[in-house]
Amino acid sequence: MVRVTGNFQSESPLDPKAFEVLHAAFESGWANPGKLSQSGARAHQLRNQALESIAASLGVAKDSILPFSSLSMGYFLGIQGICDRSSTLIHGATDRKDVFAIAATMDHEILPSDLHGKILAPKAQSPTSVLALHVANAETGVIQDCAEIVGRVNSDRVFLDATASGIRKPISCEYSTAIFDSRSWYGPADIGFLVVNKAAQWHNPFPHLNAAKVNFDAPLPLIIASAVAIENFSSRVTEARIQAQVFNAQLRQAFSQIPNVDIAGSLDSTLEHMLSASFMNCNGEELLRGIQNDGFSVDSGSACTADDLEPSHVLAAMGILTHGNIRITLHPDTTQSEVDGLISSVKSNVDRLRS
Repeated sequence: MVRVTGNFQSESPLDPKAFEVLHAAFESGWANPGKLSQSGARAHQLRNQALESIAASLGVAKDSILPFSSLSMGYFLGIQGICDRSSTLIHGATDRKDVFAIAATMDHEILPSDLHGKILAPKAQSPTSVLALHVANAETGVIQDCAEIVGRVNSDRVFLDATASGIRKPISCEYSTAIFDSRSWYGPADIGFLVVNKAAQWHNPFPHLNAAKVNFDAPLPLIIASAVAIENFSSRVTEARIQAQVFNAQLRQAFSQIPNVDIAGSLDSTLEHMLSASFMNCNGEELLRGIQNDGFSVDSGSACTADDLEPSHVLAAMGILTHGNIRITLHPDTTQSEVDGLISSVKSNVDRLRS
């Protein structure tokens, strides 16, 4: 097996400080926070402290945060929770497939994207419309002008997908609900957070007996680890953004010198730690395998590597190459030598596949 010397995939190891507390969190956070017992009271206290920390980092009220255990659940809670039977869901052509799945169950409108990945703002809609937007695209890193788009829609029911941006990009518009992924700040997987910014507009869309109590049973140890991770990343997010921008600029400059390449967005219009590039006349799976053999792990949105054997709907919506695609994620521990090695690997493998 080839030894991986550079990880440029979206997945990354758990933040070291969060990893350290995770074992202790399972020891002290096993009890049900809702039960009247000494262990339950301790678990309740730990949960409150963790949510207070996460709320402070996100800049929201603690009582507005609801943890959930899967992203699909988060999308359902955030969108369906502000919809009613007469709602029309408006969303972008580059949104996650979870949004498309929800839209398929109701009246909806899909907003097209331009070549730069920007969602084209819609005309004014009816007050019953619900607008779903991502702050930044999870595949290309393209940042949306949410304030401008929301300003064009005649609705105050807005769902924001902040799973890719996390705390890297402040939210710049009014919204009803938003979801965050713990992994965006190097916390554990399988834990996310719904922020209900306008409580009067939201209802629990799942079957429930007690409307006053909302509990989706997210594991307490993961909530605690998420709090530690966001505290740690908050202290170095500015440094991480600056370093990622330097590396991203180097990658873009190097790839732009390769003929027939489509690079999604620009450095100024995307998240600093993400880059998506597609190389004409290259097989995506072979390109990925060649880069992997050189010791570097990257992602891809090409047809031959996607789970459903279809090309990336994001790249297709933007009208750029959907084959020969690689997606690169820069992490805080990425080094200059790893970036240099990746550039060399991509160039050599593109040349090999085109020859």
